[in-house]
Amino acid sequence: MIVTIPTLETDRLILRGPRLADAVAYIAFKGSERSRFTGGPIDADRAGGNFFAISGHWILRGYGLFMATLKGGTETPIGGFGIFHPLQYAEPEFGWTLYDGAHEGQGFAVEAMRAIIPWAWGPLGVDTAQSHIDAGNDASVAVAKRLGATFDAEATRIANAPGGEFYSDDPADRDDPIVNIWRHHKGALT
Repeated sequence: MIVTIPTLETDRLILRGPRLADAVAYIAFKGSERSRFTGGPIDADRAGGNFFAISGHWILRGYGLFMATLKGGTETPIGGFGIFHPLQYAEPEFGWTLYDGAHEGQGFAVEAMRAIIPWAWGPLGVDTAQSHIDAGNDASVAVAKRLGATFDAEATRIANAPGGEFYSDDPADRDDPIVNIWRHHKGALT
């Protein structure tokens, strides 16, 4: 099977499909405290499985997360940006993650998503997508707002209620933050 993943470019970034070598940066990120808003920290075996799962989106959905590298830099990705849509999600999620704090505050997430979102509407075939942002993740909220997303209180309530995609009966999960739903609409990106 041959899967064609596009390469998108911005002024500072190359957004390309995941490569096996990218797993090193992803696993290091998922094992660090930086991953607390993305289900981490987790051990390397679980992180490796997650990397293969996010890479498999390209085969099963026709879209997925791009790995971003700096133009003129190394091939090591600075983060993952794109569309995440596992089976338990009712609709696609636009997501962004910077793997290293050294890249925060420079606008890379907004820059990457401003290239990906217009591209995404075609393969998705829908006019809306979500971003799932844990309560307290103010940096991601700022990115969502800059991308024209709006907070969806009703979807947030449903997703976190019993039977919702983020609800857990496990008492160990009781202290987990609420997952807020930010909604993207076709044409809202300015």
